[in-house]
Amino acid sequence: MTWLTDILTLLEKIPASFWGVVVGSFLSLGGVVVSNRANDRRLRQQLAHDRELKNRERELSLRKDIYLAAAEAIATGINSIGSFANLDILNDKLTAAYVDKSPSIAKVHIIAKTDTTKAVAKLVGELGAAYLRLFAKRLPLLAEKQQIAFIKDQMDAFGRERDRMLELMKQYNLSGEKDPRKWEILENNFNFEHERIDNAVKKHDGLASYMYSKQIDLMSECINETTKLSRLITPVLAAVRTELEMPFDEASYVAVIEENILHQKSVVTEFIKQVQTSVVAQQDAPAW
Repeated sequence: MTWLTDILTLLEKIPASFWGVVVGSFLSLGGVVVSNRANDRRLRQQLAHDRELKNRERELSLRKDIYLAAAEAIATGINSIGSFANLDILNDKLTAAYVDKSPSIAKVHIIAKTDTTKAVAKLVGELGAAYLRLFAKRLPLLAEKQQIAFIKDQMDAFGRERDRMLELMKQYNLSGEKDPRKWEILENNFNFEHERIDNAVKKHDGLASYMYSKQIDLMSECINETTKLSRLITPVLAAVRTELEMPFDEASYVAVIEENILHQKSVVTEFIKQVQTSVVAQQDAPAW
């Protein structure tokens, strides 16, 4: 125990002031350690918060880009419905723009929440159904259009043959011939071609009038389909803007949509009425 006694003797010789310095230093060092640990904890919390904010910003940015592209594709699809009544546009061209952009809609299902997915799926499904319904009404009109074009080609051919007979009759008169049999043949051929033209014109005009009325009906169907789809946009916008944490006054938006629908129907109804009046006036006009 001699070494322990020596140590205790040595410690007794240390001045009390020195122990004050040692204790003070220890307390100061302890305060620094505690303060550093608190600062380190706050720094880790701040870094975690910043990381969470950046991840949230990246997620919102990704959602915004995908939703904007999908919105453009859906708008393109709805706008293409108005072209169905134009029979000069080929079938594969009607939805070509929508088909090109439609893959962007598929991305929505990867990031969207349930409400958004359901709203988008319903809208896209109704858009596809509208295409099918309109194609079913459009195809018979295309067949009528081809029939009318065929009759028009016949009318042109009959007209050329009639003109040829008329030219032969002129030549006969100028030649001074006196062949009643030949003249009778020329005259009969001329009258035959003229009669065929008259019959073709009546058939052409009848089919054209029928196709016109059906084309007006198709135009009205296109407007009805667009109206139904425009009402399905509201749930999509509400769900998307909720995800993007953007305010959305659904009631006001619905009111604007309904007002626009009524205005559009009024304009289209007036347009159809004016066109029908114009067509009737042309049909009643005397032929020259």
